[in-house]
Amino acid sequence: MEQTLVGLDVGAFALPTLVVAMLVLACRVIQDLRTRSSTFDAPSVKPRRVMIVANRIGEFNGETGGGSIFREKLFNGLTKAKYTVTCMSIGRADVSYCNSVRGPMMSASVHNIVLMARAVRQQDLVIISGSWTFMNCAAVYLSLLFGVPCITFVTMNSKSAVDSNFSGAMWLLSYCLYMASDYFNCFLSTVAWTRSAEYLKILNERHVRVQGVVSCDDQYEAFRPHDSQADIAEARNLLSGGCPEKPLLLFCGRLRQEKRIPLLLAARPPNMVLAIVGNGTDAEYYKKLHNPAKGIICLVEEMVPQARLRLFYKAADIHVSASDFETLGNTVHEALLCGCPAIVQRAGGYISQVRDGQNGYLVDWEDAQEAQRAIESVLKHKLTSVMPLPRKAREAMDIVASYASVHTSALAPLMVIVSYPALCLLWGMSCLYERFSLES
Repeated sequence: MEQTLVGLDVGAFALPTLVVAMLVLACRVIQDLRTRSSTFDAPSVKPRRVMIVANRIGEFNGETGGGSIFREKLFNGLTKAKYTVTCMSIGRADVSYCNSVRGPMMSASVHNIVLMARAVRQQDLVIISGSWTFMNCAAVYLSLLFGVPCITFVTMNSKSAVDSNFSGAMWLLSYCLYMASDYFNCFLSTVAWTRSAEYLKILNERHVRVQGVVSCDDQYEAFRPHDSQADIAEARNLLSGGCPEKPLLLFCGRLRQEKRIPLLLAARPPNMVLAIVGNGTDAEYYKKLHNPAKGIICLVEEMVPQARLRLFYKAADIHVSASDFETLGNTVHEALLCGCPAIVQRAGGYISQVRDGQNGYLVDWEDAQEAQRAIESVLKHKLTSVMPLPRKAREAMDIVASYASVHTSALAPLMVIVSYPALCLLWGMSCLYERFSLES
């Protein structure tokens, strides 16, 4: 892993950047005077060059997540549609990175900023997504600077992520940094979208400029095929530790503190099996909890392919999750596509996907009795329609086609100047964040 020195002279970097900004702005002003009629309508020329900026796209070091899979499927869809797609992410570009409490993160290094600037100016569209990194903010600003349209897909609940991972002075720094970055990215992007109606509501309440809900149907194709009863029975035998007759609860996802898996263990009725499937930083801890005799099955050795995960959903009686920070919660949609009801935390994107008594229940997993009543109700077959709820969302590929190559606003030069001090402040805070992360 490459670790980058973050103790940089902000002033030495800011002055030449400002000079460059002024030169580019002069060109932009001339361009905007010639294109007064520019709008955000669909482009007249088919776009060809798109860059996706995120810490992680797909799998990295054996880990992935719902947002990472979303970006990977979007990348595949764009490539299939004959776009030239560039990825500015760890493992897919020559970026320096460091470790943070939330995993690998692109550094706020001069090397990365220069690399980003060279890449952005060659694009027809820039897409920002994923967990926090200063490089997302840099990409938004550089897109504005070079007149390249930029879409932000908000896939992380910043406040909940900070609350789950930080405390003390680091909590305060992280909270200011994460929340300020959300406002910066969404306000300066051409357009911003998020992944569920519930989180859209939350962002609107925070006055974060987000237009609507985005979906990527290709993300769920692996969960639609039919499977034989023999294969499903074999999967159930594995998940239940050889006791397929017992009710089977299934958790699938990253093994991290923010998923609140201990609440599932505490609320599990004694006559039932809880299967924990996934990988992540806490894998070793859950490996030690594996105890088939007590009804705790932990399959945490490696990332489970989606085709196998589909069998697991079909084999389980109930999909469970106590996570309270999901912007969407892909596993719920995956489970419901496989006919597996969900009992999940009454929070975040889960609220948009589950209706009590219809396809599962929303509960507070800190109240074990409430969770157990919901489990009992599902096992008595009281649900009416175990399938995904209809979603009012726009397909990601359609959004890309609508905004690639459009002319940016005539106000862009002014916005570049006004937002420059904020960018420098975010950069300085990011350097402190990285330094504290390395020291811890």
